[in-house]
This record gives sequence, structure tokens and C-alpha cells, in this order.
Amino acid sequence: MTDSAYNCELRRDPDAILRQIEEAEGAEGNARGKLKIFFGYAAGVGKTYAMLEEAHAVQEKGFDVAVGYVEPHTRADTMALVEGLEQIPPLAVRHRGISLNELDLDAVLARRPQIVLVDELAHTNAAGSRHRKRYQDVEELLRAGINVFTTVNVQHLESLNDKIAAITHVTVGERIPDRVFDEATSVELVDIEPDDLIERLESGKVYLPDRAQTALANFFSRSNLAALREIALRRMAERLSRKAECVATGQRVEAGEDVLVYVTPDAGNVKAVRAAATMAESYHGEFTAVVVESSQSKRLDAEQRKKLQANIDVAEELGAHVVTLFGDDIAQQIAQYAEAAGVTHIVVGNATGLRTLALGREGLANRLMRLVHGAVVDVVPIKDLPAQYGRLREAKGLHPTMADVWRALAAVAVATAVGMAVYELGLSSSVILVLYLIVALLVATRADGFFYAVVVALASTFAYNFFFTVPRFTFNAYGFNYPFIFGFLLVGTLVASSLAVRMKRQAEATARRAYRMEVLLESSRKLQGAQDADACFRTTAEQIIKLLNRPVAMYRLGADGRLADPEVHDEPGTAGDASASDCVSPEEAAVAAWAASNNERAGATTDTLADARCLYLPIRSKGVVFGVAGIAMDGADEDDFGVFEKNLLLMILDECGHAVEQISFAEERRRMELRVEKETLRSNLLRSISHDLRTPLTSISGDAEMLLESEDVLDHDLRRHMYRDIRDDARWLIALVENLLSITRIDNGTMRMSFQPELVGDIVHEALQHADRRIEDRQVDVELEDELLMIDADARLIVQVVVNLVNNAVSYTPAAGRIRVTARREGSLREFVRIAVADEGPGVSEEDKSHLFDMFYNGSTGEGGEKSGDFKRGMGLGLSLCRSIVEVHGGRIGVRDALPQGSEFWFTLPAVEVKDVVGDLAKETSG
Repeated sequence: MTDSAYNCELRRDPDAILRQIEEAEGAEGNARGKLKIFFGYAAGVGKTYAMLEEAHAVQEKGFDVAVGYVEPHTRADTMALVEGLEQIPPLAVRHRGISLNELDLDAVLARRPQIVLVDELAHTNAAGSRHRKRYQDVEELLRAGINVFTTVNVQHLESLNDKIAAITHVTVGERIPDRVFDEATSVELVDIEPDDLIERLESGKVYLPDRAQTALANFFSRSNLAALREIALRRMAERLSRKAECVATGQRVEAGEDVLVYVTPDAGNVKAVRAAATMAESYHGEFTAVVVESSQSKRLDAEQRKKLQANIDVAEELGAHVVTLFGDDIAQQIAQYAEAAGVTHIVVGNATGLRTLALGREGLANRLMRLVHGAVVDVVPIKDLPAQYGRLREAKGLHPTMADVWRALAAVAVATAVGMAVYELGLSSSVILVLYLIVALLVATRADGFFYAVVVALASTFAYNFFFTVPRFTFNAYGFNYPFIFGFLLVGTLVASSLAVRMKRQAEATARRAYRMEVLLESSRKLQGAQDADACFRTTAEQIIKLLNRPVAMYRLGADGRLADPEVHDEPGTAGDASASDCVSPEEAAVAAWAASNNERAGATTDTLADARCLYLPIRSKGVVFGVAGIAMDGADEDDFGVFEKNLLLMILDECGHAVEQISFAEERRRMELRVEKETLRSNLLRSISHDLRTPLTSISGDAEMLLESEDVLDHDLRRHMYRDIRDDARWLIALVENLLSITRIDNGTMRMSFQPELVGDIVHEALQHADRRIEDRQVDVELEDELLMIDADARLIVQVVVNLVNNAVSYTPAAGRIRVTARREGSLREFVRIAVADEGPGVSEEDKSHLFDMFYNGSTGEGGEKSGDFKRGMGLGLSLCRSIVEVHGGRIGVRDALPQGSEFWFTLPAVEVKDVVGDLAKETSG
């Protein structure tokens, strides 16, 4: 049965549900499954029955439905509905000699039905299961894209636990975070009247008769059921109201009413946390949980640390942002943070009957009320929470320790011994009083708590009275001024020692904060300077070891989505039983893989795969996982490390994720730039080829066509001229293709090089033989420093360089002009040969000199403002090819102005001594 007041959330037409599922499956990029909760106020209202009925309805529509787990009931009508649905066999788990059936998560993931039924969402799994809670199993199914139908009762919601416990006097141990309920795609309230439920209990339709009578006498009383039903209806109304706000505004309404709760190790503090979470949700504000780390925090025993961590976990499950503060004055730290963060509500827990001035000291709540400005202090009375005064007294360190007693007595003994010497010298008694103060201050820097100040003050007063007042060596004191002296010594020593102890603690806290912040800043600085992802992972591992003193295994997520083999980082002297071997095994790698694929923490100290030896945390940025950090946990101590260390650890991992993301972006940007560059090169090449090949091809085609059609009417000289044009254009095309092929081979590294000693004169002579035919109209001067000048080079390529430079000079030198080709040795050891080609053209502008050797650059303008030379026949490949060939040979190339006019292109190559060549030939001959 369903309540008609909630038609928008309650049982709807199955066709509407199917349409919703189809829309969800058809939504592009939406891989997360949908969750539907059948919600009731008590067992027996019909949640499982309603879930099975709806499963049959959607199955009839053609959807793939499977039963993952349905709690075995004694209700025959409910279990009858299981028939006709495919059932995935449950997983049998042995626990304390008993076989328990649990949801087989891996089997469901392997089967991958469209909809899976999972009963009892708040159930706690048996030990050895992957997750501690069943709702975590459901969340993994949703992440895998599987839709889930499930059931839950109102008493299992975390935020309502205290309210329901106060009404029913029963504390429910199995709970789910409210976010699971609020984030569900659909919630259907299954509701019947309390009298009808009681009638069902009495008739044995819910429990067996003996258990039903016990239930009716306790939890299932008429008043309890009425209250639970009202709470369930109110919770449904709140959910509908929140959904309506989201639909109306498109996002969550932010009213600015932020809530802060002070988290302590006290077991009852969880009630204050829940109350604060409810307030933050009602005010639509940010929820912050504050943990104050004082000088006594490290003195907490294992049980207290466990309770503190449990309260923090509850706060995180309720959506809190956990913040760690430092200082012994708890109220002042909370007040300062609340004022800086703009918090409007501060929630603290306190015992019934607030201690206003217990033993002359204010309670925490009253101090907060006096210190905060512009914020409301809300006090949650909790019976099982110790008095605030006791905790403040512990924070002040008033617990006695034998170490402080011995330090105080030693300080008094030293001061007394020195005072006796001073007394024998006849100095004033005020010197002895100051001496007690100085010695007490010096020893206070090594004291553990304020108990030292009390002991040293009392002991100093009694010692001064016994050894230095008249009559000496008695506790009598004759004189009007002695009571004032004793009071001054007592108060002065107590205040001075207390201040010294406080300064010591503040210095220790400051040193801890400074060290930890230094680790964070150092991590950020090193990660910013990392050149690749591997360097980021190594740096992060080093910083984690520095912070936690534990071995670390870093798993890198590959391009195929799989984790690479771990890189283990360990240093001598790591804490406890943890070792590098704990991080490397197939079982540990499987846990790391789960953490990477689900983007969730797993392993030791978590609720997922808790049997692992390491804690695995994903390294991510903006929801994208780049790797996993595995931190070896102490085998003898399963307690998690401190809250501040955990927050700092997560910050370091987030920094690593951001750094890897930036490196990935930079690499992708470089790849894109390379692709753009290649596309630009391709476009320029095609454009240049299409333009520069068209002219000679058109000329060849036209001349050939004219010769074929009009050869008889053309005279001999005209025909000869046309033949020459066809030959020249063909040669130009051959040279162009050779340049293109050479550039491609050099850039790809596929050109085969044959280095051997070559005479420069032979290379120049060969190049002039293959130069442009227009060279016949120019005067060419060849000047060699030595006829036996030799270089170590590939002759074929260097000939091509000289040909390109000479042809370039021919293009710019006017007819009857002069071209000079020179070669000489240079360098401090004359280790290079410098070959230059000078022309008498218009010269090269300073702007062009920096671009002449770039590919596809074919010059700008000459002195007359118009393009000079044969630019229409140039693609800008010749000089670029020259630079590539020269650089491959280990030389340099450049251009400078020639005198009196023109330009000189030069390049250098390694020189070879003739005697070395002759010696090598002699060795080969003799061999």
C-alpha cells in the first residue's frame, strides 16, 4: 500500500518507470545506473513485496531483471513472488563456523542485468566480503551502470538514528548515509496503518509467533509505530521539497547558513554531529567538522583514537568537510576559525546541566558564546558525554605524572643547593628568590604538563621556608613580611612555570604544523617542476614517506586502463612492522586495481577489501584517475593515522593528480601542435606544388603541343629554343622532386649517409656541371685555398648543397654579373672548411636573414620594393634542404652581406688532413 499524499514519489505506472529507465540508458555518456528505494517505517509494511511486484511488471515489458539478493522471509506470499525471476546464487561466507549468504557482487557484475534486486540496503556484510556495508555493494553496481531496486526502513537513516533511539529506546546499528537516500533516482514510500501492521504481526505474517510477541511488547508498540510512520512521512516530504527546489532553480539553494561541529573522541559526540548535519541540510549551508589537535592529542589511547575516527567517519558520511585546528585553547581555536570562515552556527556537545563556572572555570559552550561574534552556539545535551570541564582540564595538562614530579623536585634541589652557596656569601635573600624562579623556568621547558608548575611552586615555597627563613631548618617563619614572600614565590613560580610549559607546547605544535606545511609546499614545488608523470609519482612517494614514514607503492594507470607494475619506495627506518614486501603481491595489486576502476579508497582501515595490508588511495584530478598510491599499514596497529596527516596526504595526492593532468594536457597540446604543424606543412606543400608545378608543366605541355601540331611551319631556331625550354623545365622538375625526397628522408632519418674524405675542388667542379643553364651568362670565379683541401662528407649531398647555393646566386645575379665560389680552412685549429658562394644581387634584408633557411620561405622584396630573382619558380625548399644536409654533417650554415654588393651564403664542414688520408690508404694497401 502507498500513501496518496505522495503520488509523485510513490507507486507509479510501470510504463512510466520503464520510460525513465529507457531515457537513462539512452542518455549519451551517462553510464551510472539508477537507484530506486522502496522506503518504509518498519519491517512488515510490504517493501520487499512491492519491490518484487514492480520487478515482475518491468520484466513483462521486456527488461532483463535478476534477483541479486532477497532476504529469506517466512512470508509465503512474498517469497512466492520470487518465482519467475532469475536468481543469481548468493555467496556463501563462513563466519565463526556459520555459513552466511551474502550478495555475490562479482557474479552480478559478470551477469550485468539491466535491473538487479538487492534487499536490505543497510545490511552489514559478513567478514571477508569486499565491502563492509551492502549499500557500498549497491554503489559499485550503480557505477557499473546496473540499475538497482532495494529496500530500507526509516530507522536506518544516519541522521535520524538519535531521534528514533530516543523514541524507541533501541539503537539501530545498521545505518546508511543520508546521501544514498537523497541521491536515489526514485523513492517509493510503502505505507500501511500501524493497526494493520500490528494485526499482521499478531497473525504471524511478519515474524514467527514467539518473536512477534516480543516485538509487539518492545519495538512494535502502537506509539512507536505511529512515531516512526510520522518520521518517515516527514522525511519523504523533506526529500520532495529538496527535489522541488532543485527542479525550480536548477541547482541547490545556498542560503549562506554554514554549520560547524566540534568533533571529539567521546562516544556520545556522534549525536552532535548528526544534529549539525541536519541543521546544515535545513539551512542549505556548508557543513564543517572541526577536530582540534592539542598537545594532549598524542596521549589518546587506542580506544579513544578509534572513537574519534568513528565520529569523523560519520561526519564525512553526512557530507562534512573535516578541518584540523591546532592549539590547547579549544574555544579560542574554534571561535577564530568560525569568524574567518563565516560560520553562522556552531554545534557542540555537552552534558545535561551545563557547567557554567565549574571550579572557577568556564565550560566550552559558555566560552564560545563569549568569544564568537555573529554566530549562534547550539549545545546538544548528551548524557553519555563527559563534562566539558574534564576535557578542558585534560587539555591544560593537570594530570599528574611521575616524570613531572621528579623534574620539579630536581629543579627545587638544584635551586636550593645553589641558594645555600649564595646564602653563605651573604647576598640578599631576593637573589635566592630569583634563583628559584630561574631554575623552575629552565626545567619547565622539559616538563610534560602543568602539573609540574604546581609541584615546583609548592616545593620551592617549602624549601625556601625550611632552608632560608629564620629560624632555619624548620617550617616556622618569624617575621611580618614572610607570608608576602611566600605568596610571591608561590604565585611567581606557578605563573612562570605555567607560561614556560605553555610556550613549549605551542612551540611543539608550531613545529609540527611548520613541518607538515613544509612537506605540502615542498611537494607542490617539486611537482610543478616535474617533467613527466613518472617524476610526479616518484616525488609524491618521497613526500608520503617523509610525512608518514611508511613504505609506498605507486601504480601508474596505463593508456589501456590497466595498472602497471608497482614501483615500491621504501627507506630504512620506516615505522612499525610495515615493509615494502607488504605492497607487492597479486592480492594487493587486485585491491589497487579496484581502487583505480572505482575511483574510491580501499584496503586497510577502510570498509572495502579491509583485509589488505595496504591502504590504496586513487591519484586523480577532476574525476579522472591517473594512478593509485598504496601505503603499507602497520600490521600491529590497525589504527588509521591522524586526521591532519590524512588531510595532508589527500592534498599531496590531489597535487600529484593535478600535476599529472597538466603534464598530460601539455603532452596532448604538443601532439596537437605537431599534428597542426604537419597539416600546415602538408597544406603548404600541396599548395606550393600545385602552384609551382603548374607553370613548368603548362610550359612543357604547350611547347610539346605546338611542336606536334606546327612543326612544319616553325623555323629551326624556334624549334631548338622550344626543345631547350622543355629540357630546362624538366630538369627543374627533377631538381624539385629531388629536394622534396631529400628533405623527407632527412627528416624521417631514412637517408643513408656515406661519409668519406672528399676533395673540395672535385665537389665544386661537379656542382658547377649540374648548375642552372643560365650560369653560362655569368662569370664564375672559383678560389680554393689549397688544391688538396679535403672534407669528411657524403659527396652526393654536398654537391646538392653547392648546386642549390649556386642556382640561388644565378637567380639573383644579373646577366654578365660575377659569382664567386671560395673555400678555405678556418677555426682556432683550422678544423673546419668554409665554403662560400657570393653573388652580385640586390642583397638580403635583415628581416629575411632570419627566415631564409625556413621551409617554404622564398624571400620578400628587393630594394625596389618588388620581388627579385626567379621567385615564381621557387618553393623555398632549396635553402631549407641545404641547412638540413649541413647540420647532419655537423656543420653550420649562414648568410652575410657581400662587398661591394650582393649576398654571400656559406657553410662549414669538418676538415680532413691529407696525410691522414694517405696513411689510411697505406694501411689498407699493406693489409
